[in-house]
Amino acid sequence: MKEYSGYDTKVNGLLIDDLRRSKGGNTLFVSHYFFALNDGKDLIFYYNPMHFWDKMPIEKVDNTVWENLEKECAVFINFNPDSEPKSKATDNKTSHPAFFPETPRIGNHYSCLGSRIVSHHQHYYFLGNYGGCLKLKTKDLTDYDLGNLLHWAVMTKTPNYIKSIFDLKCFKKPMTSNSNTIIGAVIGDVIGSVFEWNNIKSTNFDIFNPKCDYTDDTVLTIAVADCILNKKDFAKTIWVYGRKYRGRGYGGSFRNWLQEDNLKPYGSFGNGSAMRASAVGFAFNDIETVLEVAKQSAEVTHNHPEGIKGAQATAAAIFLARHGKSKQEIKDYITETFKYNLNFTLDEIRPNYKFDVTCQGSVPQAIVAFLESSDFESAIRLAISIGGDSDTIACITGGIASAYYKQIPQKIIDFVVDKLPSEYIEIMNKFDEQYDRK
Repeated sequence: MKEYSGYDTKVNGLLIDDLRRSKGGNTLFVSHYFFALNDGKDLIFYYNPMHFWDKMPIEKVDNTVWENLEKECAVFINFNPDSEPKSKATDNKTSHPAFFPETPRIGNHYSCLGSRIVSHHQHYYFLGNYGGCLKLKTKDLTDYDLGNLLHWAVMTKTPNYIKSIFDLKCFKKPMTSNSNTIIGAVIGDVIGSVFEWNNIKSTNFDIFNPKCDYTDDTVLTIAVADCILNKKDFAKTIWVYGRKYRGRGYGGSFRNWLQEDNLKPYGSFGNGSAMRASAVGFAFNDIETVLEVAKQSAEVTHNHPEGIKGAQATAAAIFLARHGKSKQEIKDYITETFKYNLNFTLDEIRPNYKFDVTCQGSVPQAIVAFLESSDFESAIRLAISIGGDSDTIACITGGIASAYYKQIPQKIIDFVVDKLPSEYIEIMNKFDEQYDRK
């Protein structure tokens, strides 16, 4: 769907014009950073009243979108912008210190004759001429408030880095399964994301850091899962995902690979092959197939023996864990098959362990983090606690821990799923339906 960043009469009118056109049968949803109008034919999105964003036919809108809009937004039925408001301007408003913040990360500023409205973090702030300020939850907006928003001049719009309406929370689909497969790796990536360049040498940290976000580990984990689910080509699919989800922390060689069309491997032994391999360990029922498919998923980029070995070791550990093997059995198999030295403790290496993006310098450490853990959360905490490439180490550990413990706290799942595009959630749901064999 095309994105528009300004008013375009050839595409769509102002929100107030569309409300007038459809006043006999419309529903308007107002969040703290977008408007959505159901005019009976289309669901139309606006950055703010003067900036049309996108639209889609009603018949193509999933029920989950309507449910999320009802939950997230103030809702107005058959709103006529030219009628007298029925509600009082001060309903449900509370006093708040006057302020004029910088343009919000997500939000808008509105102004008229010195008075201002700022939408920010699920609230609207009404600032008067003389320094007063009233705060109102978005869900509590009245028709009087909406009239002000529609008629006042717009100063700024939602930043353009929200490239698609499908990145909006209302399009987020719920996890329909009690997932215990690849979401373990995704959780490790998301929670570890804030520590990759800000290492912490402790297990005592907030795993619900609001700055957490998914990185390249998640993008490529989902890409490999998509390949397995839909029998797609590894090289082409990984290339497509990497180009679609740019700026997620890819390594330099991989970024260069994304600029090419010939899709030839580049001999890497980086841990990128291991971080994306968890789906392989969950999808197949014999170790020979796991090792072969892990090799195939790795060698499209990481065709160095160590790169392939890292992917195979990760997938094999997951395969063994989900088949009920003990930690000692998993350790013995990895040691004997891949010649990784796992005879160390995290306490021994933590003081001097440094950033190492090679398979041989991070996969053994991730496996030991799992071996020392007592449950899923402790595995993630231990993986991050050694420092280094925190999100990738935790991603590898998380996949194994998910397969072994088969239980992930729902609060952690909910926190991470809220960070993900709907496309990823849909793939995880389908993957779980097919391969979650608890």
